[in-house]
Amino acid sequence: MIEEDNEFIQPQQLVTHKGCQAHMFSELILKETTFTCNRYIYNDHSDAEIQVDIASISRVIATNTSKDKDKRCFTDQKTYKDQSTSTHGQEFVGILSIKEDQQLLDLAGVTFNNFEFLVTRVESKKCKVSIKNRLLIFLMKMKTGLTFSALSVLFGVHRTTVSRIFQLILYDLTSATANLVFWPDKATVRATTPECFSPGYSDTRVIIDCTEFRIEVPPAVDDRVVCYSHYKKGFTAKVIIGITPGGFICFKSKVAGGRKTDSQMTVESGLLDLLETGDVVLDDKGFPEIKKVLDDSGREVKIVMPPFLTKKHEFSKEETQNTYEVARVRIHVERIMQRLRVLSGSR
Repeated sequence: MIEEDNEFIQPQQLVTHKGCQAHMFSELILKETTFTCNRYIYNDHSDAEIQVDIASISRVIATNTSKDKDKRCFTDQKTYKDQSTSTHGQEFVGILSIKEDQQLLDLAGVTFNNFEFLVTRVESKKCKVSIKNRLLIFLMKMKTGLTFSALSVLFGVHRTTVSRIFQLILYDLTSATANLVFWPDKATVRATTPECFSPGYSDTRVIIDCTEFRIEVPPAVDDRVVCYSHYKKGFTAKVIIGITPGGFICFKSKVAGGRKTDSQMTVESGLLDLLETGDVVLDDKGFPEIKKVLDDSGREVKIVMPPFLTKKHEFSKEETQNTYEVARVRIHVERIMQRLRVLSGSR
Protein backbone atom coordinates (compact mmCIF):
# COMPACT_ATOMS: atom_id res chain seq x y z
CA MET A 1 0.00 0.00 0.00
CA ILE A 2 1.11 3.62 -0.60
CA GLU A 3 0.55 6.38 1.91
CA GLU A 4 0.31 9.84 0.32
CA ASP A 5 -1.46 12.83 1.93
CA ASN A 6 -3.34 10.55 4.35
CA GLU A 7 -4.94 8.70 1.43
CA PHE A 8 -4.36 5.08 0.47
CA ILE A 9 -3.73 4.19 -3.14
CA GLN A 10 -3.57 0.69 -4.54
CA PRO A 11 -0.13 -0.36 -5.86
CA GLN A 12 -1.48 -0.90 -9.40
CA GLN A 13 -2.64 2.78 -9.40
CA LEU A 14 0.79 4.14 -8.55
CA VAL A 15 1.77 7.27 -10.51
CA THR A 16 5.26 8.81 -10.22
CA HIS A 17 5.73 12.54 -10.41
CA LYS A 18 8.66 14.97 -10.59
CA GLY A 19 10.69 15.61 -7.50
CA CYS A 20 9.49 12.37 -5.96
CA GLN A 21 11.79 9.87 -4.32
CA ALA A 22 10.48 6.48 -3.31
CA HIS A 23 12.18 4.31 -0.70
CA MET A 24 11.29 0.71 -1.37
CA PHE A 25 11.45 -2.00 1.26
CA SER A 26 10.95 -5.60 0.31
CA GLU A 27 9.77 -8.07 2.86
CA LEU A 28 11.82 -10.80 1.23
CA ILE A 29 15.04 -8.80 0.66
CA LEU A 30 16.20 -7.01 3.80
CA LYS A 31 17.86 -4.01 2.14
CA GLU A 32 16.76 -0.54 1.07
CA THR A 33 16.53 0.45 -2.57
CA THR A 34 16.17 4.09 -3.67
CA PHE A 35 14.48 5.02 -6.94
CA THR A 36 14.58 8.60 -8.25
CA CYS A 37 12.13 9.72 -10.92
CA ASN A 38 12.54 12.82 -13.09
CA ARG A 39 9.71 14.01 -15.24
CA TYR A 40 10.27 16.18 -18.35
CA ILE A 41 7.71 18.81 -19.36
CA TYR A 42 7.40 19.57 -23.10
CA ASN A 43 4.31 21.60 -24.19
CA ASP A 44 2.10 20.11 -21.48
CA HIS A 45 3.26 16.57 -22.28
CA SER A 46 5.37 14.59 -19.87
CA ASP A 47 7.73 11.70 -20.48
CA ALA A 48 9.14 9.61 -17.68
CA GLU A 49 12.92 9.23 -17.76
CA ILE A 50 12.89 5.82 -16.07
CA GLN A 51 10.19 3.18 -15.90
CA VAL A 52 10.34 0.32 -13.39
CA ASP A 53 8.22 -2.63 -12.53
CA ILE A 54 7.44 -2.56 -8.80
CA ALA A 55 4.86 -5.33 -8.74
CA SER A 56 6.97 -7.29 -6.25
CA ILE A 57 7.18 -4.40 -3.79
CA SER A 58 4.90 -4.92 -0.83
CA ARG A 59 5.33 -1.49 0.79
CA VAL A 60 6.28 1.83 -0.76
CA ILE A 61 6.61 5.03 1.23
CA ALA A 62 6.63 8.23 -0.85
CA THR A 63 8.57 11.13 0.64
CA ASN A 64 9.07 14.68 -0.57
CA THR A 65 12.77 15.62 -0.98
CA SER A 66 12.24 19.21 -2.13
CA LYS A 67 14.10 21.95 -0.26
CA ASP A 68 10.86 23.92 -0.09
CA LYS A 69 9.08 22.64 3.01
CA ASP A 70 5.67 23.90 1.83
CA LYS A 71 5.89 22.18 -1.53
CA ARG A 72 4.23 18.79 -1.88
CA CYS A 73 4.84 16.02 -4.38
CA PHE A 74 1.75 16.78 -6.46
CA THR A 75 2.14 20.56 -6.63
CA ASP A 76 1.82 22.37 -9.99
CA GLN A 77 3.54 25.56 -8.89
CA LYS A 78 6.93 24.81 -10.55
CA THR A 79 8.13 22.63 -13.38
CA TYR A 80 11.63 21.34 -14.03
CA LYS A 81 13.46 20.33 -17.17
CA ASP A 82 16.79 18.52 -17.50
CA GLN A 83 18.51 20.61 -20.15
CA SER A 84 21.70 18.56 -20.06
CA THR A 85 19.98 15.82 -22.09
CA SER A 86 18.40 18.19 -24.59
CA THR A 87 20.08 18.24 -28.05
CA HIS A 88 17.62 20.59 -29.72
CA GLY A 89 19.53 23.12 -31.84
CA GLN A 90 22.93 21.46 -31.27
CA GLU A 91 22.89 18.84 -34.02
CA PHE A 92 25.35 19.49 -36.89
CA VAL A 93 23.48 19.64 -40.19
CA GLY A 94 26.23 20.86 -42.48
CA ILE A 95 26.33 24.36 -43.90
CA LEU A 96 22.99 25.24 -42.24
CA SER A 97 24.66 24.94 -38.83
CA ILE A 98 27.21 27.64 -39.66
CA LYS A 99 25.93 31.17 -39.11
CA GLU A 100 29.02 33.42 -38.91
CA ASP A 101 32.08 34.06 -41.04
CA GLN A 102 34.43 33.17 -38.19
CA GLN A 103 32.80 29.78 -37.76
CA LEU A 104 33.22 29.05 -41.47
CA LEU A 105 36.82 30.28 -41.36
CA ASP A 106 37.59 27.93 -38.47
CA LEU A 107 36.04 24.94 -40.23
CA ALA A 108 36.72 25.57 -43.91
CA GLY A 109 39.22 28.43 -44.14
CA VAL A 110 36.97 30.71 -46.24
CA THR A 111 34.37 33.39 -45.64
CA PHE A 112 30.77 33.11 -46.84
CA ASN A 113 31.52 35.37 -49.82
CA ASN A 114 34.36 33.13 -50.98
CA PHE A 115 32.29 30.05 -50.23
CA GLU A 116 29.46 31.25 -52.47
CA PHE A 117 32.00 32.09 -55.16
CA LEU A 118 33.37 28.54 -55.07
CA VAL A 119 29.87 27.05 -55.11
CA THR A 120 29.34 28.58 -58.55
CA ARG A 121 32.53 26.83 -59.73
CA VAL A 122 31.41 23.37 -58.61
CA GLU A 123 29.62 21.26 -61.18
CA SER A 124 26.10 20.29 -60.17
CA LYS A 125 25.70 16.51 -60.10
CA LYS A 126 23.03 14.14 -58.86
CA CYS A 127 23.91 13.30 -55.28
CA LYS A 128 22.03 12.87 -52.01
CA VAL A 129 24.41 15.41 -50.45
CA SER A 130 23.69 19.02 -51.42
CA ILE A 131 26.21 20.93 -53.49
CA LYS A 132 27.03 23.28 -50.59
CA ASN A 133 27.63 20.40 -48.19
CA ARG A 134 29.82 18.69 -50.79
CA LEU A 135 31.95 21.81 -51.02
CA LEU A 136 31.99 22.08 -47.23
CA ILE A 137 33.23 18.48 -46.95
CA PHE A 138 36.09 19.28 -49.33
CA LEU A 139 37.08 22.50 -47.56
CA MET A 140 36.88 20.94 -44.09
CA LYS A 141 39.14 18.13 -45.24
CA MET A 142 41.65 20.63 -46.61
CA LYS A 143 41.47 22.91 -43.56
CA THR A 144 41.27 20.51 -40.61
CA GLY A 145 42.68 17.26 -42.02
CA LEU A 146 39.80 15.21 -40.62
CA THR A 147 39.63 11.65 -41.87
CA PHE A 148 36.93 10.56 -44.30
CA SER A 149 35.46 8.41 -41.52
CA ALA A 150 35.16 11.39 -39.18
CA LEU A 151 33.53 13.51 -41.89
CA SER A 152 31.11 10.69 -42.67
CA VAL A 153 29.92 10.77 -39.05
CA LEU A 154 29.39 14.54 -39.16
CA PHE A 155 27.48 14.54 -42.44
CA GLY A 156 25.62 11.23 -41.98
CA VAL A 157 26.91 9.49 -45.11
CA HIS A 158 29.20 6.56 -45.77
CA ARG A 159 32.96 6.96 -45.67
CA THR A 160 33.37 5.96 -49.32
CA THR A 161 30.78 8.59 -50.30
CA VAL A 162 32.82 11.28 -48.54
CA SER A 163 35.98 10.09 -50.30
CA ARG A 164 34.27 10.19 -53.67
CA ILE A 165 32.87 13.67 -52.99
CA PHE A 166 36.32 14.94 -52.08
CA GLN A 167 37.85 13.64 -55.30
CA LEU A 168 35.09 15.08 -57.50
CA ILE A 169 35.21 18.53 -55.87
CA LEU A 170 39.00 18.54 -56.18
CA TYR A 171 38.81 17.90 -59.92
CA ASP A 172 36.06 20.50 -60.40
CA LEU A 173 37.89 23.28 -58.55
CA THR A 174 41.24 22.45 -60.14
CA SER A 175 39.87 23.07 -63.62
CA ALA A 176 37.46 25.87 -62.71
CA THR A 177 39.99 28.00 -60.80
CA ALA A 178 43.03 27.43 -63.03
CA ASN A 179 42.70 30.91 -64.56
CA LEU A 180 42.47 32.73 -61.22
CA VAL A 181 46.29 32.88 -60.96
CA PHE A 182 47.61 34.74 -64.00
CA TRP A 183 50.64 36.80 -64.97
CA PRO A 184 49.66 40.51 -65.25
CA ASP A 185 51.33 42.87 -67.70
CA LYS A 186 54.02 45.30 -66.62
CA ALA A 187 51.74 48.37 -66.80
CA THR A 188 49.23 46.80 -64.40
CA VAL A 189 51.97 45.90 -61.93
CA ARG A 190 53.38 49.44 -62.02
CA ALA A 191 49.95 50.96 -61.48
CA THR A 192 49.32 48.85 -58.37
CA THR A 193 52.77 49.14 -56.77
CA PRO A 194 52.57 50.66 -53.24
CA GLU A 195 54.54 53.78 -52.40
CA CYS A 196 56.74 51.90 -49.94
CA PHE A 197 58.59 50.36 -52.90
CA SER A 198 59.72 53.75 -54.12
CA PRO A 199 62.25 54.78 -55.08
CA GLY A 200 64.68 51.86 -54.82
CA TYR A 201 62.29 49.03 -55.80
CA SER A 202 59.69 50.77 -57.94
CA ASP A 203 60.54 48.48 -60.90
CA THR A 204 59.75 45.30 -58.94
CA ARG A 205 57.85 42.86 -61.15
CA VAL A 206 57.47 39.92 -58.79
CA ILE A 207 58.40 38.82 -55.26
CA ILE A 208 59.03 35.10 -55.00
CA ASP A 209 59.29 32.71 -52.09
CA CYS A 210 59.00 29.00 -51.44
CA THR A 211 56.86 27.31 -48.82
CA GLU A 212 56.67 23.71 -47.62
CA PHE A 213 53.76 21.67 -46.31
CA ARG A 214 54.17 18.53 -44.25
CA ILE A 215 52.71 15.39 -45.81
CA GLU A 216 52.21 11.78 -44.81
CA VAL A 217 55.06 9.35 -45.21
CA PRO A 218 54.97 8.13 -48.83
CA PRO A 219 54.62 4.34 -49.16
CA ALA A 220 57.23 3.99 -51.93
CA VAL A 221 60.93 4.29 -51.08
CA ASP A 222 61.67 6.43 -54.17
CA ASP A 223 58.93 8.87 -53.18
CA ARG A 224 60.34 9.10 -49.68
CA VAL A 225 63.71 10.09 -51.07
CA VAL A 226 62.15 12.80 -53.24
CA CYS A 227 59.90 14.19 -50.50
CA TYR A 228 62.27 14.22 -47.53
CA SER A 229 63.24 17.75 -46.52
CA HIS A 230 66.46 18.23 -44.56
CA TYR A 231 65.31 21.75 -43.69
CA LYS A 232 62.01 20.60 -42.13
CA LYS A 233 63.41 17.26 -40.92
CA GLY A 234 60.44 15.40 -42.39
CA PHE A 235 58.46 14.64 -45.53
CA THR A 236 57.12 17.74 -47.25
CA ALA A 237 55.73 19.08 -50.51
CA LYS A 238 56.90 22.51 -51.63
CA VAL A 239 55.69 25.15 -54.06
CA ILE A 240 57.03 28.45 -55.42
CA ILE A 241 54.69 31.42 -54.99
CA GLY A 242 55.12 34.75 -56.76
CA ILE A 243 53.21 37.93 -55.92
CA THR A 244 53.08 41.42 -57.35
CA PRO A 245 54.17 44.35 -55.12
CA GLY A 246 50.46 44.99 -54.54
CA GLY A 247 50.00 41.52 -52.98
CA PHE A 248 48.26 39.73 -55.88
CA ILE A 249 49.33 36.09 -56.32
CA CYS A 250 50.48 36.06 -59.94
CA PHE A 251 52.47 32.84 -60.11
CA LYS A 252 52.30 29.33 -58.67
CA SER A 253 54.63 26.51 -59.59
CA LYS A 254 53.77 22.85 -59.67
CA VAL A 255 54.11 21.02 -56.38
CA ALA A 256 57.41 19.19 -55.91
CA GLY A 257 59.03 17.06 -53.23
CA GLY A 258 60.81 18.70 -50.32
CA ARG A 259 64.22 17.46 -51.48
CA LYS A 260 64.29 19.74 -54.56
CA THR A 261 66.01 23.10 -54.09
CA ASP A 262 64.23 26.44 -54.48
CA SER A 263 66.45 27.50 -57.37
CA GLN A 264 65.89 24.25 -59.21
CA MET A 265 62.12 24.55 -58.81
CA THR A 266 62.18 28.16 -60.04
CA VAL A 267 64.13 27.30 -63.18
CA GLU A 268 61.88 24.32 -63.96
CA SER A 269 58.66 26.25 -63.26
CA GLY A 270 59.07 28.59 -66.24
CA LEU A 271 58.95 31.76 -64.14
CA LEU A 272 62.17 33.13 -65.61
CA ASP A 273 60.71 32.93 -69.11
CA LEU A 274 57.98 35.40 -68.09
CA LEU A 275 60.39 38.14 -67.01
CA GLU A 276 61.23 41.05 -69.29
CA THR A 277 64.21 43.35 -69.58
CA GLY A 278 64.28 45.92 -66.79
CA ASP A 279 62.26 43.81 -64.33
CA VAL A 280 63.34 43.49 -60.71
CA VAL A 281 62.82 40.23 -58.82
CA LEU A 282 62.89 40.19 -55.02
CA ASP A 283 63.80 36.89 -53.38
CA ASP A 284 65.57 35.52 -50.34
CA LYS A 285 68.82 33.61 -49.89
CA GLY A 286 67.30 30.36 -51.16
CA PHE A 287 67.57 31.40 -54.84
CA PRO A 288 71.27 32.02 -55.50
CA GLU A 289 71.41 30.09 -58.80
CA ILE A 290 68.72 31.88 -60.77
CA LYS A 291 70.88 34.97 -61.28
CA LYS A 292 73.38 32.90 -63.26
CA VAL A 293 70.59 31.44 -65.40
CA LEU A 294 69.25 34.92 -66.18
CA ASP A 295 72.72 36.25 -66.99
CA ASP A 296 73.29 33.36 -69.39
CA SER A 297 69.99 34.14 -71.14
CA GLY A 298 71.15 37.68 -71.93
CA ARG A 299 68.13 39.40 -70.38
CA GLU A 300 68.79 42.41 -68.15
CA VAL A 301 66.77 41.29 -65.14
CA LYS A 302 67.90 42.41 -61.71
CA ILE A 303 67.78 39.91 -58.83
CA VAL A 304 67.62 41.50 -55.39
CA MET A 305 68.33 39.34 -52.35
CA PRO A 306 69.79 39.91 -48.88
CA PRO A 307 73.62 39.77 -48.68
CA PHE A 308 75.36 36.57 -47.61
CA LEU A 309 77.66 36.43 -44.59
CA THR A 310 80.59 34.67 -46.30
CA LYS A 311 83.93 34.41 -44.48
CA LYS A 312 82.95 37.31 -42.22
CA HIS A 313 81.86 37.56 -38.62
CA GLU A 314 79.38 40.37 -39.16
CA PHE A 315 77.81 42.56 -41.84
CA SER A 316 79.07 46.00 -42.64
CA LYS A 317 76.86 49.01 -41.98
CA GLU A 318 75.94 49.21 -45.66
CA GLU A 319 75.08 45.47 -45.85
CA THR A 320 72.97 45.74 -42.70
CA GLN A 321 71.01 48.65 -44.18
CA ASN A 322 70.61 46.73 -47.45
CA THR A 323 69.27 43.70 -45.58
CA TYR A 324 66.75 45.91 -43.79
CA GLU A 325 65.57 47.55 -47.03
CA VAL A 326 65.06 44.20 -48.78
CA ALA A 327 63.23 42.72 -45.80
CA ARG A 328 60.99 45.80 -45.58
CA VAL A 329 59.53 45.19 -49.03
CA ARG A 330 59.71 41.40 -48.99
CA ILE A 331 57.47 41.25 -45.93
CA HIS A 332 54.49 41.29 -48.30
CA VAL A 333 55.22 37.81 -49.61
CA GLU A 334 55.83 36.52 -46.09
CA ARG A 335 52.36 37.67 -45.11
CA ILE A 336 50.88 35.89 -48.12
CA MET A 337 52.72 32.69 -47.16
CA GLN A 338 51.48 32.93 -43.59
CA ARG A 339 47.94 33.38 -44.85
CA LEU A 340 48.23 30.28 -47.02
CA ARG A 341 49.52 28.24 -44.08
CA VAL A 342 46.75 29.43 -41.76
CA LEU A 343 43.96 28.85 -44.27
CA SER A 344 45.27 25.40 -45.17
CA GLY A 345 45.79 24.37 -41.54
CA SER A 346 49.50 23.79 -42.06
CA ARG A 347 52.13 24.93 -39.57
